[in-house]
Amino acid sequence: MKERKYKSDWVNEIRRDEKTGKEKTVPVYRGSWFEAGPGSEKKTLVLYALLPWAGFLALVLLFFRLDYPGARTLYVFLPAALCLFPCLYWAMGVWGLFRAPRKMTRVQKETGIGRVLRSSAACLILSCAALIGELVFLLAGGDAAREWPGLLMLTAAAVLAFGTVSQFRNAYRRLSEERSSP
Repeated sequence: MKERKYKSDWVNEIRRDEKTGKEKTVPVYRGSWFEAGPGSEKKTLVLYALLPWAGFLALVLLFFRLDYPGARTLYVFLPAALCLFPCLYWAMGVWGLFRAPRKMTRVQKETGIGRVLRSSAACLILSCAALIGELVFLLAGGDAAREWPGLLMLTAAAVLAFGTVSQFRNAYRRLSEERSSP
């Protein structure tokens, strides 16, 4: 549904088919083109998206697997568990970024770099909410001896998400500035 707002970037043209000789309607892209950097920059962007994603997912799943007392508290559990939904969206963005050509359309830009940016920002917000809940749990008299590793895991997950947001915000701005004609 979101891609429908970009439908004005496409125009239907009538062309003659080489094989059959019949006329057919073909969609042709007339919108803005966005240029990714050299091939090595795209590979580094994929790595900058993939490695923090894997680290973030591993830390959140490990937080639940090690069963810290805060993980059984609703105001810590709920935002930490909700992190898994934008984390899946983040993985879809990594796949879209991997498949995107060097010169991409607006939809390819949004389903690659834009999706990684938005989903890592959502992961950052939710992991910070879980981190605040963890701090409240500690200050309210939770089991501090067992809870510090969980606090550090959530902090590391938030740092990974923050690093990805800052990296991809800059990459998204660079793509927006490098518009070119087809």
